[in-house]
Amino acid sequence: MGFLAPFALVGLAAALVPPLLHLFQRRRPPAVEFPAVRYLQQTEREAERRIRLQHLLLMLLRVAAVVLIVLAAARPVVPRGFGALHEPTAVAIVLDNSLSSGAVTGGARVLDALAERARETLREARSGDALWLLGADGLARRGTSAELLAAVDAVRPDARRLELGSAVRTAARLVATSGYVRGEVHVLSDLQRSAFEECAATIAHCPLPDSAAGQSATGNRQSAMGNGKSASREPLPPVLFYHPAADPPPNLGVAEAKASPPLWLPGSGAVTARIAGAAGDVSAQAALVLDGRSGARALARAGGSVTLAAPRLTPGWHVGAVELVPDELRGDDARAVAVRVVPPAAVTAEGEAALGPFARQALDVLAEAGHVRLGGGEISFGTTLRLPAGSGGVSVVVPPADAVQLGAVNRSLAAGGVPWRFGPRVERADSLVSALVPEVAGARVRARYRLTAERGADTAAVLARSGGDPWLVRHQRVVLVASRLVPEETDLPLGSRFVPFLTALLNRVARGEAGVLSAAPGEAVTLPARARSLVAGDSGVAVDGGGIVAAPATPGAYPVLAGRDTIAMLVVGPDPRESELARATVAELRSRLAGFAVSVTDDPRDYGARRFRGAGRSELTGWMLLLALGVLIGEALLAAGGVGRTQRS
Repeated sequence: MGFLAPFALVGLAAALVPPLLHLFQRRRPPAVEFPAVRYLQQTEREAERRIRLQHLLLMLLRVAAVVLIVLAAARPVVPRGFGALHEPTAVAIVLDNSLSSGAVTGGARVLDALAERARETLREARSGDALWLLGADGLARRGTSAELLAAVDAVRPDARRLELGSAVRTAARLVATSGYVRGEVHVLSDLQRSAFEECAATIAHCPLPDSAAGQSATGNRQSAMGNGKSASREPLPPVLFYHPAADPPPNLGVAEAKASPPLWLPGSGAVTARIAGAAGDVSAQAALVLDGRSGARALARAGGSVTLAAPRLTPGWHVGAVELVPDELRGDDARAVAVRVVPPAAVTAEGEAALGPFARQALDVLAEAGHVRLGGGEISFGTTLRLPAGSGGVSVVVPPADAVQLGAVNRSLAAGGVPWRFGPRVERADSLVSALVPEVAGARVRARYRLTAERGADTAAVLARSGGDPWLVRHQRVVLVASRLVPEETDLPLGSRFVPFLTALLNRVARGEAGVLSAAPGEAVTLPARARSLVAGDSGVAVDGGGIVAAPATPGAYPVLAGRDTIAMLVVGPDPRESELARATVAELRSRLAGFAVSVTDDPRDYGARRFRGAGRSELTGWMLLLALGVLIGEALLAAGGVGRTQRS
């Protein structure tokens, strides 16, 4: 016999209480002998023997009742046949500690219940089992029961997203290639419906592990490690899902928070926040805090957005957050936000004949709004390379209207030490792709000049691409644009993004800044070409400019430095889908994991009986409680009968 909750056996000490009570109740009355009642002595001795036997039976029944109740609390299990509780088994436990597991239901976190199920399985594991633990960090840890128990004790809600379909496939692959005859996958999760979206977006269901499918096709024979037996592998291990029985709580979370506009000039600005979470009439107050100073407040609803005015800010970087009133899921109630306030750039621009009417008119609009200052010496904007005097001068060069002039432009670039040239003209419709200049992402380009680089040129200088070719490039003090800013070559001048693009081009890109980079925890991020370090906590981590790094696992705002200058701010926030707590149905699970033998339960006892393939065992908790009830009824009847006989006597 084994026990699923052996610590409850400490309660067996309570079985000593009935014997002690019976001992204390033993009293011998004083003997007073009357001649007239001597004939009753024999009858008294017979009654005393009967009472002693009754008291002994009552004590035994009470001890048995206590023992049965304690054993039931310890959840005993016995094998249906002979031998050990289970054969050597490969078990991969997927413990879903993604952000949503921090939701509180019934006064406790969801993760606490999931971790307790994992501990039960690990305690029941034997030395011959192969064990893995997979979490939101993407690591598959293999270890002993004690090692993985320590890992479970240390687990906390993680802002990184766990895609359950992918996790199941990884766990199945580990089990299928373990060499064990018996294997299974346990998924302990709140079963968010959105946790399967990545898999469902590609095909109707998650693809099966190649290793398991290949073994099924070839009928491969593998040895069972630890017992020396041999048997054919099953095509896929069974998958056992456990989720808490309580319904997910209502929830609101900040799904997105961005400065509007992305670049601020001295004065006031606003932050636009998008709210995710429970549908229906659920609302909460949203507030903006920047540099510890409170901004506007507004009532936010799921699926909507709010615009929060910011306090007046001086030039520089400012970091804060959009915050909601805390609810049952605290992890998504605040989202970091970063804003850049810059003084207007001083621009010397060529005329309408060189830049085109749309660009020239947009510059006049920006000047009237105070977003640029025309006639200054900081930035040159036109079809020729002119570097303003001073170390901070920058030249923004667009192609000339007459292709004959390209040769002169390329010669001036070579003389200025710029390793990029305007190449042949390409007339093909493509969309612009850019992570560093989001203002142009998605715009259409109809014609462009192919920007070509000399050997050894830094390709990290590319800020935007069209058709896979560089479209916007910055090399030191020179910025090159591959298309003229006219409707014949790009639809930028015809859309609402044109003025924001020119603002970003002159106030941010020309100054060598990348603005705000947004990413989810652990997501790959392309850094600006000038980046040299990423500040995390109190220290900086060296990075390669233009390289790809993984975003920090903890949400927040992280400065990206070039020397001592902050050239960008990496804002890390949880995936908005973590705020959607709706649970997937059993039918949805089985459709998205077609090919797997899927079973789902929300009963801890049922989960305990199913793991390790049930191990051919039965849990005796119910029988123990039923037997304890019968013993208590018998004890009550015996006690009542004894009292009745005593009264009649």
